[in-house]
Amino acid sequence: MDAIVLVGGQGTRLRPLTAARHKSLVPVCNRPAIEYIFDWLAKSGIERIVLALGLANEDLATAYPDGSHLGMRFQSVLERQRLESGGAIRYAVEQAGISGTFVVLNGDVYMEFDFQEALARHKESGALVTLALSPVDDPSQFGVAVLDEGGWIRGFHEKPPLGHAPSNLVNAGAWIFEPEAVGLIPPGAVRVEETLFPSLAERGKLMGHVFAGPWQDIGTPERYLALNQMLAARDDATLAAAGALTPGSVLIASSVGPGSTIGTRCLIEGSILWEGVSIGDDVNVRNSIIADGARIESGATVDGA
Repeated sequence: MDAIVLVGGQGTRLRPLTAARHKSLVPVCNRPAIEYIFDWLAKSGIERIVLALGLANEDLATAYPDGSHLGMRFQSVLERQRLESGGAIRYAVEQAGISGTFVVLNGDVYMEFDFQEALARHKESGALVTLALSPVDDPSQFGVAVLDEGGWIRGFHEKPPLGHAPSNLVNAGAWIFEPEAVGLIPPGAVRVEETLFPSLAERGKLMGHVFAGPWQDIGTPERYLALNQMLAARDDATLAAAGALTPGSVLIASSVGPGSTIGTRCLIEGSILWEGVSIGDDVNVRNSIIADGARIESGATVDGA
């Protein structure tokens, strides 16, 4: 089975962290964010990954060239113009020769759920597309889906006011597609979230698969930091590159990238240090993202930066 991973975005909401690297390559607990998607796809039985690359995505194409990785085949499809999600899916299907049921994922999400269970339910339902849906505490930041008793999606509400949402189920960025649905995507640069999905919901051909596993997107610095903190806290991770941590300093639910150094009597808590970061002595860093080459002088406190 094939998977299309949509990685054509420019990461504008994640700037300035994406000024020098693709959004999918920003480190999450010292690994490129997209590798968590690859791990999940490998466990889910996917045989080929088609990277739907946009303009100025050369660093991602270089990091994952065509060939075999993690037991899966990789193929890149490069857009020549901005296509949005709908156009990117249609173009990737054409260029990669996808003919059967396939899955589409946004390249900026982290998720864990039983894909084979979702696929079986999709096949049994006869849906043209099934959306993975994640319940969230605050749906006002997202578009939410409204389901009927049979699990069919009947409509969407974009960023409903807090306390007035018709549901708390958000589009998790993982979609199972039947080939027939591709032909229903309007021509041009269109978003399936605004065109195909509402149309299929009206026709009773859009199924929702609600899962309870962890989910997070990295669309903004706040959400990106939250994902790192979630994984670090869950796995009790104190991830430091070799030799980075000086005795007498404490690292809590944080990650420290290669080439970074931390002085004495420091506290690094709930934070991400990228590569080549220099931390002086007696420094406190909390709930912060410290990117490549940054230097924090001795005695400083950095909180929420």
